Amino acid sequence: MIDRKILHNISYLGLTNVANLIIPLVVLPFITRVLGPTQFGQYAWAVSAGTLLGLVCDFGFNWSAAREVAIHKEDRQRTAAIVAEAYAVRALLFTLTSLLIFAIWSQLPHGDGVGVVLSFVPLIAFCNLLTPPWLFQGLEQFRIVVFSSMFGRLAGVIGIFALVRGPEDAGLAIALTAAGALLPGMVTFRFLAQHYGDVLRLPTRTEVGARLRSAWRIFAADLVIQVYTMAQTFLVGLLGGPVAAAQYNIGDRCLNAGKGFLAAITQAAMPRVANLAVTDPAAGMRLIRKVMLMVGGVGLAGGLVMAFGADLLVMTVFGPDFMESARVLRILSPVPVLVGIGSCFSSLYMFNYGENRLWALMLKMAAAINFGTMLGLHLLGVDMHIAAPIAVVAAESFVFLLAGYRFVRAVRRGH
Repeated sequence: MIDRKILHNISYLGLTNVANLIIPLVVLPFITRVLGPTQFGQYAWAVSAGTLLGLVCDFGFNWSAAREVAIHKEDRQRTAAIVAEAYAVRALLFTLTSLLIFAIWSQLPHGDGVGVVLSFVPLIAFCNLLTPPWLFQGLEQFRIVVFSSMFGRLAGVIGIFALVRGPEDAGLAIALTAAGALLPGMVTFRFLAQHYGDVLRLPTRTEVGARLRSAWRIFAADLVIQVYTMAQTFLVGLLGGPVAAAQYNIGDRCLNAGKGFLAAITQAAMPRVANLAVTDPAAGMRLIRKVMLMVGGVGLAGGLVMAFGADLLVMTVFGPDFMESARVLRILSPVPVLVGIGSCFSSLYMFNYGENRLWALMLKMAAAINFGTMLGLHLLGVDMHIAAPIAVVAAESFVFLLAGYRFVRAVRRGH
């Protein structure tokens, strides 16, 4: 039986992902109709690019810092140092990347295409960077940030319904979406002041440099993960234009709503597995197998819904202008099972049981498969909103097979 605290954290994260499922289903039909395919594509591209920028600036701390906090969570001074150094790295990278983005934006045409909304990208990244989800993951205290995140997103949605009236309001819709991350940021700062205020201090340049060096390898691998799992809309918009980005983004958002339930399970188990990998490796392997059964069932159910319910879902919720998104959903239908079980093989086992180098190499190879498949299909004349989901399935299949082989090999050796 899975530990009760892990089950509680799964329920909190599950609640978040229920909101992540319901909120898009409420707001997307409205915003797609109000903005239209072109402006919605610009909106989707900006949100995707801003999210990706935030992940770049987070420097892989969702892996490295989460594991470190999980191991040292009883040491308040060590935890406070991890947080301070991570925020300093985030601030440095955000400043540098934002200056680069504004330099690029100043040279782009602002009449149409994605250049119109490029200036909003740093705003989205800034709001997302206010909250470090990895801190609460490592502390196994998801409850603290779950409700503020839900209410913050809900406030942004209410603003969209109240203020967005036509295609000319695409920028306002982007700003309101970004503002939804402000509330969890404020809750985070209050939590840090209450629990670590007496031991928090500004890190030295030496400490920041050491944090950059220690997290570099994991950041490189994490960046690869984000590129081939979260940057698809960004790339589709660049190569295929705003309309293709809109068609792909709807399918991708529906998939991500379902993947959120899988992430809730694996994220809740991650800190416990990280701790057990050090203190009781056999118990950690048993926990991974239990988690695998849960995500396998959820992933299979989600894939069947995507495969057989795509047309009805898209027509009912988004309308006939977005029926190409149903094709995207059907192509992506194997992904929930591949990601759910594959994350147990890769994220829970390989990352925590001493296979970090192979884990990082595997993800780089998966990214190469993703990009190679997508660009190859694009050069052959396949529409970008179709090439992208095929590439996702190819990359996730590779991770599933290789990481699964390593896990089965470890089990047979009696790890």
